[in-house]
Amino acid sequence: MLKQGIAASLTGLSLILASAAVSAEPISVNDAYIGADGGDHGDVVGFESKFDIYSMDIEQNGSKFNFTVNTAFAGKAGVYPSLTIGNTGIGYGDLFLANDWAPAGSADDGYASDNASNGTDWTWGLILSDRFDNNGGDVFLAQLPGTNLQTSLLSNNFMDVPTSQYRNGQEVAVNTGDGATEAGLVDQFGNVGTWGLGTNQLNISVDLSQTDLPGGNSLAFHWGMTCANDVIEGEVELTNKVPEPGTIGLIALALAGMLVMRRRSNKA
Repeated sequence: MLKQGIAASLTGLSLILASAAVSAEPISVNDAYIGADGGDHGDVVGFESKFDIYSMDIEQNGSKFNFTVNTAFAGKAGVYPSLTIGNTGIGYGDLFLANDWAPAGSADDGYASDNASNGTDWTWGLILSDRFDNNGGDVFLAQLPGTNLQTSLLSNNFMDVPTSQYRNGQEVAVNTGDGATEAGLVDQFGNVGTWGLGTNQLNISVDLSQTDLPGGNSLAFHWGMTCANDVIEGEVELTNKVPEPGTIGLIALALAGMLVMRRRSNKA
C-alpha cells in the first residue's frame, strides 16, 4: 500500500510539473489606453501611420512568455533624429511588467490621468538592446525595487526638444545608469531572451523563471516607443501559472521521507 501511495504521489507531482509546461492560447489585448499628457491628440500623438499601437498578444508556456506588440512603429526606429536628444531618433521602449495593475483614472477616458508619477509601480523591466536599430537583439531583465520615477527614463528624457511633439511623463525605458544601480533602485540581471521585428510587429520572447511573475494570478504590462506617442498598458489573467518553487520543494521532501520509510520497512 505504501508503495502504491508513493507511486500515486509521484504521479501527482509529475502532473503538477507537467501542468506548468502546457502552452496556453495567446491572449490579445486591444489598445484602449491613452495616458496623461497627450494634449488634444487622443490615442496617438502625431501620425497614426507611424506610431499607432493596435494591440498586444501575450502567450505563456510555463515561465516562458512571448509578447507581440502589434504596431505601425515596427521597423521605424531611428525616425525624426532632429527631434530627439542626441539625434538618436525615436526608438523602441522597454517592456515594464508587474503582477497587479493599478492605473490612475478610469477606462472611460483611457486612463487619461495616468503617467509615471501615479498608477502602477512596475516591478520588473525587460530591456531591449539596440533600441534605435531595426535588426532586433537581446533582452535583459531588471528588477525595479524603486518607484517609477527612480527606475525608469521618461519620454521627455528622449524627446525634450522645443520643436518635438510627444506625450511626456510616460515611462519608456529602464534607467540603467550607474546612479540607479548603485542606489539599489534597479537590479540588473542577465540575458533572458531575444526581440525581433515582423510586419507591424515587435516580438519579445523571454524566460521569466527568475521572477515572481509566472506564478501570479495576473500580469500587468506597459510598452511604448521612446516618444510615447502611443502607449499600450493593461492586465491579463494568467491561467497557466507555474507552481511556487517552495511548494514543489515541500512535495519532494515529503516523497523523499516516504521512500526512506519504505526502505527501513523492507530492511525490517
